[in-house]
Amino acid sequence: MKNSIIKILKIIVPIGIGIYLTAYFFSSLNETQIEQTKSAFIDANYFWVFLGLIIAFFSHLSRAYRWLFLLAPLGYNPKLKNAYHAVMAGYIINFTVPRSGEFARAGLLTSYEKVPFEKGFATIVIERLIDVIMLGIVFFITGILQVNSAKFNAITESGKTGESSNLFWYILGTTVLFGLIGLAFYFKNPKLKKFTNEKLKGFYEGLMSVWAMKKKWSFIGHTVFIWTCYIGSIWIFAQAFPETSMMEVGCVFGAFLVGATAIALLPGGIGIYPLWVNSVLLLYGISFAGFSIFLWVAQTVLIVSLGLLSLLLIQRQDKVETEIE
Repeated sequence: MKNSIIKILKIIVPIGIGIYLTAYFFSSLNETQIEQTKSAFIDANYFWVFLGLIIAFFSHLSRAYRWLFLLAPLGYNPKLKNAYHAVMAGYIINFTVPRSGEFARAGLLTSYEKVPFEKGFATIVIERLIDVIMLGIVFFITGILQVNSAKFNAITESGKTGESSNLFWYILGTTVLFGLIGLAFYFKNPKLKKFTNEKLKGFYEGLMSVWAMKKKWSFIGHTVFIWTCYIGSIWIFAQAFPETSMMEVGCVFGAFLVGATAIALLPGGIGIYPLWVNSVLLLYGISFAGFSIFLWVAQTVLIVSLGLLSLLLIQRQDKVETEIE
């Protein structure tokens, strides 16, 4: 009974927080911003929108193809279509319980490609380690771009962004605070220190396994391509609106970074994604709330549509029986 309640809460609480933040975001919009949001969906240049969706699709396809490079050294060569379906189905399942999609993704490859669950899941963990590194690189680049942006510095120093500017520093301050608290627990708690060291060791071994694979340069190339698509799609979406067509590179990186963080915190970034992206836009003097909402809706519709389609298509196949090793 207790476990059932915990499982239900894991689903309800994140979604509930997201719904609350969505309501909060929309309630904070004035009449002008509401009209901007409506016109964003009506007046958008859908050539750029569809181009952005295509770029996003290729990032997902590339992620599925890159996964094959990790599975090959283990002796498994699943079909690309099933790897892709597993990746997309995992995304849609993440909309229910955060991070449950990784387990589902490995499970689907077990059911339809005879890849043992623990081995498939291990490769997904390695992927996530690489993603952490890439996110760290993006964070570093974003910081440099903000410091070198004349528009960003002029607006934040003048205080014209009000709540948006404060939110930026709240996020930064909270991140630093939790980091310091984590370090304090790490040095004072032997069990936590041992656990962390083991994870760091696994992190290192995961990186070494990537470097040792035969197609490591192809893997690295796809990794760069995937993250370029992630960031580039935001710039492409921005071209659909006159208000954002001249968006600075620093703003694009900033919007991606807070958006990626929002998605990591809540299923699909519900509620918090448009709120944080809009805050970044305001820091660059772009007062167009419709863009952040449009961006979130477009990306969510793509993931949900492709995810449901993949879940349907992969389940139409016959399952294979996995050999017990």
